[in-house]
Amino acid sequence: MAPRNRSGKAKGEKKKKEEKVLPVVIDITVNLVDETHVVLKGISTDRIIDVRRLLSVNTETCYITNFSLSHEVRGPRLKDTVDVSALKPCILTLVEEDYDEAGAEAHVRRLLDIVACTTAFGPSSPPAPPKSPAAATTPKSSKPQTPSEKQPPKDAAATAAAAADGDGDISHSSPKLGSFYEFFSLSHLTPPFQYIKRAARRRMEEILEEDYLFSLDVKLCNGKVVHVEACRKGFYSVGKQRFLCHNLVDLLRQLSRAFDNAYDELLKAFSERNKFGNLPYGFRANTWLVPPVAAQSPFCFTPLPVEDEAWGGNGGGLGRDGKFDLFPWSNEFSFVASMPCKTAEERQVRDRKAFLLHSLFVDVAIFRAIKAVKQVMEDSNFSHSAQENDIVYTERVGDLTIKVVKDGSLANCKIDTKIDGVDATGVNEKDLLERNLLKGITADENTAAHDIVTLGVINVRYSGYVVVVKVDGGVSENPKPYQQNIDSIDQPEGGANAVNINSLRLLLHSTTQPENNKHMPHVQSLENEEVGASHDFVEKLIKESLAKLEKEESSLDNFVRWELGACWIQHLQDQNNTEKDKKPSLDKAKNEMKVEGLGKPLKALKNNKKKPDSNNANSVSENSKPQVECANGEVEGSPLVESQHETTAAENERVLKEMLSEAAFTRLKESGTGLHRKSIQELIDLSKKYYTDVALPKLVADFGSLELSPVDGRTLTDFMHTRGLRMRSLGQVVKLSEKLSHVQSLCLHEMIVRAFKHILQAVISAVNDKGKIATSIACALNLLLGVPESRELVNSSEVHPLVWRWLEVFLKKRFNWDLSSSNYKDVRKFAILRGLCHKVGIELVPKDFDLDSPTPFHKSDIVSLVPVHKQAACSSADGRQLLESSKTALDKGKLEDAVTYGTKALAKLVAVCGPYHRMTAGAYSLLAVVLYHTGDFNQVKCPNNVEYTVLV
Repeated sequence: MAPRNRSGKAKGEKKKKEEKVLPVVIDITVNLVDETHVVLKGISTDRIIDVRRLLSVNTETCYITNFSLSHEVRGPRLKDTVDVSALKPCILTLVEEDYDEAGAEAHVRRLLDIVACTTAFGPSSPPAPPKSPAAATTPKSSKPQTPSEKQPPKDAAATAAAAADGDGDISHSSPKLGSFYEFFSLSHLTPPFQYIKRAARRRMEEILEEDYLFSLDVKLCNGKVVHVEACRKGFYSVGKQRFLCHNLVDLLRQLSRAFDNAYDELLKAFSERNKFGNLPYGFRANTWLVPPVAAQSPFCFTPLPVEDEAWGGNGGGLGRDGKFDLFPWSNEFSFVASMPCKTAEERQVRDRKAFLLHSLFVDVAIFRAIKAVKQVMEDSNFSHSAQENDIVYTERVGDLTIKVVKDGSLANCKIDTKIDGVDATGVNEKDLLERNLLKGITADENTAAHDIVTLGVINVRYSGYVVVVKVDGGVSENPKPYQQNIDSIDQPEGGANAVNINSLRLLLHSTTQPENNKHMPHVQSLENEEVGASHDFVEKLIKESLAKLEKEESSLDNFVRWELGACWIQHLQDQNNTEKDKKPSLDKAKNEMKVEGLGKPLKALKNNKKKPDSNNANSVSENSKPQVECANGEVEGSPLVESQHETTAAENERVLKEMLSEAAFTRLKESGTGLHRKSIQELIDLSKKYYTDVALPKLVADFGSLELSPVDGRTLTDFMHTRGLRMRSLGQVVKLSEKLSHVQSLCLHEMIVRAFKHILQAVISAVNDKGKIATSIACALNLLLGVPESRELVNSSEVHPLVWRWLEVFLKKRFNWDLSSSNYKDVRKFAILRGLCHKVGIELVPKDFDLDSPTPFHKSDIVSLVPVHKQAACSSADGRQLLESSKTALDKGKLEDAVTYGTKALAKLVAVCGPYHRMTAGAYSLLAVVLYHTGDFNQVKCPNNVEYTVLV
């Protein structure tokens, strides 16, 4: 939504000055301890925390930890929140600080993380051969080389997933997933060391008792073992050569020339792989394909260094230690809702507190949910006897209530996990519809932050169970801030170390292995029996689910997302403004009428075969209404009828006034839409008409702008949900996207993924024996994505007949889409597999799956299950509105407005969500697109010197 027109109180000069402030590239000079310096490329919106991140990915300084930054004017130990743009001159000095045990462990993790590229990610692409005349006659390898332009961010798995999400070289069969991590692998290099292990303490007179931290052994690349003592001042070598260095790299360089050379080769390889010189810092196993090092031992899952508990690592986030279990959630959410919020400045302060509080709640709630499910799974009385929708466990921890429900064991059933502030079971559907609709049409920038009921609930689906964690302390009348300021409970590393949901995985393989080879035939026979039984089990489940699905009556699902009402109001206000500004010439006005979000008329994207509906869902000209005789004989438009209408409108107004708060009713009345004089039923009917006649076509119009088009199921879902649209409308979106084949393909894939998702979730829920889950998932994937061995093909689509029938019925019942009108051979199975793993929470091994075979998946390919959670989005409504305004201005060709809105959106989102949130990344990306069109693309760069590639 674009921001609503408001009378600005700021002076014109100040407003003009704000609009000219653009994020520009700046040089940040950092003086190092050895009297050298590095020049970092930052941006004017950076803070000291971003400078620390830039140093951690710079090849010259990546191994340095435990330091502070000082400035000749601002003084020593600058806080992370200090703006870089305020530092004049922009010259900083790095000062080494003493270690504590956690800091020394973090230093070791950093070095292990840097070297992980040589050991954890399987074979690497060979380095480019030197150019020579003979090279011209050498045939090129058919294996594609990793482009050096590709930029690895701080999180390795994020880029791996992004690389795999590119569909340019994807057919209906699977690409080479075995090389999924190839870009991050430098295994052709010799690791600088073979291992770093803790050791027994070695007494040294040079290290005082109070300064000692721990001992370790380092086996270098040449086989030499070096003994090192960690102390507060740094790392001290034990032996003939005794050195004290603040960091391990400097110490090992002095002790071994072999290490020195190998480390230099590693950093050189990083620079050659990536022209910006940034290291892929902070490797995490947080995507749907586990790293090769973990795939080698799926029963214990070898962790990557950043999450290795042996060196103090973890999956990030807050709440792992139970420290915040008894946090006064109800009071804190109530206090945030009561904060001043009339001005944009007040909302920014409030939104920051709400964001931090909600993020903390989500972390704590997820950990409590996983703990509850594990407790249920350990109790065989619960796990084996529970039926669908049964409440198998409840718990109260402070203000939090945790409820565990058995997930549906048939694919036609769906356990409702909507985040609407109430439990869906037992709630009157009409009341829920009315509540959400009224919430939407009276919404403002404070609605999300004031809806503390919705903010205080999260749903987690994990291993066949659904967990609802909610704040159940009621609304505090006179809330007081918690004794510990929420600002001090900031996210680790500014949000860059947020909780990694994949770190909470449930491993599906046991440690038991056959003792010797003579038992292998027997083991193989047992596995074959298990596969056969699982295959029959999955087929039976689909048949039962299909039979029940076919008997379901097509009932009207009247659920309404509150965002629909907000978008509806915005549309009416924009329409009123257009009516006021339009010129007398009707023809000229028609030509100027363009859909928001696209620079061409909406009718260009409609189905030309259908006649346009002249009725408007939102406003009908009174002069164009025909005179109709009413039931009492009076003519429509007569004084008596007008009087009756006025009486009815007054009564409607009175009813709404009683249902809404005074502030909400005033907002609705002052919106200028006239909806405050409509009855509830009229509002419902008009909203449905707006949904069908305006909202859906406008969405398709937005998709017509390629720069803002969704690229996968997740972005498609975000596009629709932020506009109040439901995924059940995907079939309608396909029909409206007649001229947008890429959107049609994306919607079709999303419908198929959602149809298959229900089958996999039911399979996981129906299997009581954890040891058989991996086999059952593999068999289900073989049925869904493999080619049937019997070749009983339906419509030449090479799909199992049972699966094809399930798709036909499911897509018709849930999305009103006829699958027979689509060419299933064009479906990209890899995209389906990726979507399923994301939505169900499945981790696979990275291998080349042959999706043209009957059994592409085996038990050993299914490594683990990962929690999947739903929660309310909590960021900055002002920032989101500014972002939407920038998109709209860009589509209409108003580049100056796009730059202005985009710049303000970026500043707002950085202030509220921090530099590493996905909303902030989206603002950086959009601003890069805008500045590209203005010719100033080189002005903007993203955090950590990551440049966004713009496709035009």
